[in-house]
Amino acid sequence: MTAATARPQTAMKRLAGALAFVCMVLFLLAIEQRHAVAAWDTVRTGAGPAARSVADWAARGFEDLRSTVARQTAAWTESRAVGSDGVGTGEPAGEATRPTAGGTMTMVGAELRFGNGEVLHTRPLRIAWGRDAFAPGQTFAARLAVPADAQIELREVVAPTPALPATPSSLCGDQPARAAAVVQRRDRVDLMLFRTRTIGPATPAGSLCGVWSFPVR
Repeated sequence: MTAATARPQTAMKRLAGALAFVCMVLFLLAIEQRHAVAAWDTVRTGAGPAARSVADWAARGFEDLRSTVARQTAAWTESRAVGSDGVGTGEPAGEATRPTAGGTMTMVGAELRFGNGEVLHTRPLRIAWGRDAFAPGQTFAARLAVPADAQIELREVVAPTPALPATPSSLCGDQPARAAAVVQRRDRVDLMLFRTRTIGPATPAGSLCGVWSFPVR
């Protein structure tokens, strides 16, 4: 075999070797791609429901938060008239306390307007739970017949203007009302008035002016 004949054969062998290497690389890439696709399908199949669950959980949490905020602010952004035709819906706690004239109450903004013309101006104090005590050994749940996890909105009663002194209230035996506890139900609104701003387990029992339940009209 001459040198001229050997050179083409050597070139062909090199080309065949290169093609074989390229084919092997393509084969390995195809295998890796198949595994990659399978792995992606597995991740997508497993992660999809999990992501949807997280999204659903977040959506439910946001909706619950929005509902809670709406419940807490509805009484103080919309007018709502409650009461009955007769007097005596109040349940006085003190001897000098008298029930509201007309037995009605309307919530307008941050005001509690009663049928006798009396108006209590309030501002947010805090949220209490039904299980919380408002006096030694007395809880909102037991006094108002609400669940232990019921939310009780406590509001501070303030003067119409800062320069004016606190106004005596006929609901507190002609003493100033300092705080109010409000519970809104579907068919009625419960109200507790106190002669002190501090409501808790150490609050003297005599600080409670009275408890009223106003049916929703």
